Amino acid sequence: MKKSLRSRIRKIQRSRILVIIGVVAVAVGIILLIDRGLVDHRIPSGGPAGVQGAQMEELLIKGCLFDLGIFSDEIDISGKAITVRVKNDLARSRVLEAFSPLEGIAGVEAADALHARIIFQDNTWDIFFSLAKKTAARIAIIVDDMGMSLNAAKELASLDADLTFSVMPRRPHSRDVAEYLHGKDKEVLLHLPMQGNGKDPGAGALYRSMSREKILAVLKDDLESVPHIVGVNNHMGSVITADQAIMKLVCGRLKESGLFFIDSLTTNKSVCRGVARDIGLPFNVRDVFLDNEPSSAYIGGQVDKLVRISLRHSEAIGICHPHPETIKALRHEIPRIQELGIEIVPVSAFVR
Repeated sequence: MKKSLRSRIRKIQRSRILVIIGVVAVAVGIILLIDRGLVDHRIPSGGPAGVQGAQMEELLIKGCLFDLGIFSDEIDISGKAITVRVKNDLARSRVLEAFSPLEGIAGVEAADALHARIIFQDNTWDIFFSLAKKTAARIAIIVDDMGMSLNAAKELASLDADLTFSVMPRRPHSRDVAEYLHGKDKEVLLHLPMQGNGKDPGAGALYRSMSREKILAVLKDDLESVPHIVGVNNHMGSVITADQAIMKLVCGRLKESGLFFIDSLTTNKSVCRGVARDIGLPFNVRDVFLDNEPSSAYIGGQVDKLVRISLRHSEAIGICHPHPETIKALRHEIPRIQELGIEIVPVSAFVR
């Protein structure tokens, strides 16, 4: 796995560098055109042209930041303020050198290495450099579809990892499984069934055709059918998680109950993130499905992907299911994850 992981990381890095080189080439080209008088950078603000001007300025600044070894995912932009996370302290002279290509079209100031100011004709940009804190990589693995078998719960709970378990409502062993896992100090979620792509989501499901009162009644019964839950994630649900009105209703009820929501992300049309943000519901989203194909080779490849995300962003969330092949694969993969220095933690550690 380690060899495979290293080769995949190198491949991603090469692709990333090629994309960034393209962005920088565009920025450098714009600078040269402006320097030769072939492009007028003085675009007035206040309308569509002003937006273009600000976008051009942002592109130029990002090109200069790249010269400092700073990538776009290390940059946060709010209005005309840019916060940059750097791995090492920068000298003021190095900051000025990086922005020197802009001196023909903008004023460049740097009182110290932590704050630079780029003054274009219509816009002034403040750039703040902060030393990024080194955070250990962590992974959460949610096991969905629990509640059908107590034996599967016992096998999974015996693995040397802090897995999170999502229990279906109204299944033969829903309550027993939740009680058992809670007794083993495992984090328990409600795996809330929702209308999806045509397959039957099973008992306790929410449907778009339901009235507001019916949705709240079904949700109440589901929440009460699985004890010890700290949060919820969706089972299926590509129809429901794309419905703004229903998800606002569901998320509002979860917030009242002191729960969080993990979007299993079964559709790219999901509105859950925006709804959760608007009402202040603690939230996060799945990064990788680990066992869409129940084979050890496929699961190993998906674990590689989860590891890469955690190494890049300090955290990642994977979802799997209590299939015999998945349990066997996890028994093999968990020690390898831990050998890489990556901690496996309950998913509640990642909710915002």
